[in-house]
Amino acid sequence: MKAKMINVLIVIGIFTGFMISGAAVPAKVQAASRDFIVAVQKIPPVMEPMRVNSNVHMRILYNVGESLLKIDYKHGLKIVPSLAAEWKRLDDKTIEFKLRRGVKFHNGEEMTSADVAFTFGEERFFHKKRGWTLAQMYLGNINPPKVIDRYTVQISSKRTDFLLEKRLASYMSEIISKKAFLAAKDWETWSRNIVCTGPYKLVEIKSGDYIRLEAFDQYWGAKAPVRSITFKSIPEVAARVAGLKTGEYQIITEVPPDQLKSIDSYQGISSVGGPIPNIRAVQIDTTNEVLKSKEIRQAMAMAIDRQLIVDSLYHGRTNVPNGFQVKMSGDMWIEDYAGLRYDPKKAKELIRKSGYKGETIHYRVQPDYYTLEVATAEILVEMWKAVGLNVKMDMADNWSQVLKNDEPRHLVNMSHSAFYSDPEGILWRRLGPKSPFRFKNIYGGKAPFCDVPKEFDEWGQIMLTTTDLKTRRNAVRHMLEIVDSEAFLISLHTLPMFYGIRDEVNWEPYPAEYMDLTAANLSFK
Repeated sequence: MKAKMINVLIVIGIFTGFMISGAAVPAKVQAASRDFIVAVQKIPPVMEPMRVNSNVHMRILYNVGESLLKIDYKHGLKIVPSLAAEWKRLDDKTIEFKLRRGVKFHNGEEMTSADVAFTFGEERFFHKKRGWTLAQMYLGNINPPKVIDRYTVQISSKRTDFLLEKRLASYMSEIISKKAFLAAKDWETWSRNIVCTGPYKLVEIKSGDYIRLEAFDQYWGAKAPVRSITFKSIPEVAARVAGLKTGEYQIITEVPPDQLKSIDSYQGISSVGGPIPNIRAVQIDTTNEVLKSKEIRQAMAMAIDRQLIVDSLYHGRTNVPNGFQVKMSGDMWIEDYAGLRYDPKKAKELIRKSGYKGETIHYRVQPDYYTLEVATAEILVEMWKAVGLNVKMDMADNWSQVLKNDEPRHLVNMSHSAFYSDPEGILWRRLGPKSPFRFKNIYGGKAPFCDVPKEFDEWGQIMLTTTDLKTRRNAVRHMLEIVDSEAFLISLHTLPMFYGIRDEVNWEPYPAEYMDLTAANLSFK
């Protein structure tokens, strides 16, 4: 009870500093403005699908790039046709795709099987200094595609893969123009000037300021509902809310829960959104001297009152996951798995047992890249302090600084998306052997980010190679137990994404990081 009261005071003391006050006078806006502005907390530096793995990248890319298949977020996450008009399984490793004819890239060239083969080929996807590093988490099981004719292509996997359709409908499977890629001066130039097939084309990236898209007149499907979209970087929540009220912005992202009531009470605007299949977590660098101690890592996990954070900081508008898994996994969600427990007394015992001598543990955080990231981090620091851990929060400007493997780096803030409805989409993708956290030199250092026991990979192989539901569920349970026991990743809460929106805008947020601003999901009253 005493620990609970301490944590309540921590929350109250910190959270009062995050209230936003003041109101702006709304200005008249046209109901169907042809130039659309979305105020975001941050923009990505490049738009190449296989170079960036971030929430801020995904929300924009969805409107520019398209995959062979698509996930229908409005109808039960069904797989539907996109750039492929039809497809069929040839065997348990191979899918044949019949491409949609007449699809144009943003450079005016027609999309053919050659572009699909190039997208997932040696010069880009399998190139060790280009796509492979990040993309293999998503599609590392595939072989280079086989072109059958101009509009027919086959994609196969190295092993039996009953999730192949879902992979090819998900992030980093966007098809690019071979001609445009080869014409680019270099990888960096291409990354800032990608050429895809979506209803909007990328026209400008102004680093740290905005990314501008324009409607693509030759788009094969329903035309874009606005002439242009500008994703404007506005780091301060107060400035985003003020701009929404005046009509300067039509949508704003990353609205803290304490601002939702205020937005809903203001004439002309409202709030939308909620939890998505993404788990906010603290990733632990197990390669340093302090956190090699399993007892210290376990103590850090047990010191956190997750439900208190959800209830007090997020106003109960999200939830605490039971382990590193999401309900979207359907039959593969282990409902009766307990997950991490809050036990500050046990945490103190583990710290004493570890021989910890008060060494500083450095915790890298960005300034509210995630909703209430700084407030949450400050609460965590105080909860760790309450059990005897000396944690210091270090602010970083970007992901390169957060993840760079230099000293001192002990803890980093992360989120982990479930890109398709199976544990492989989050549990294996983020912690399996092809995860960047297990590579050497991936973030500029000489060691992997975390050491994962071989038993995790052994159970993972069982999960990947069997179709028996009971066997797969048993494997996943063991993998979850290893994650929580070894405590190299500490799950916090399900990531919520809240938006503010002008009343003249008809737009629906998906249970994902994507912002669909196409004709399928954006119109005006």
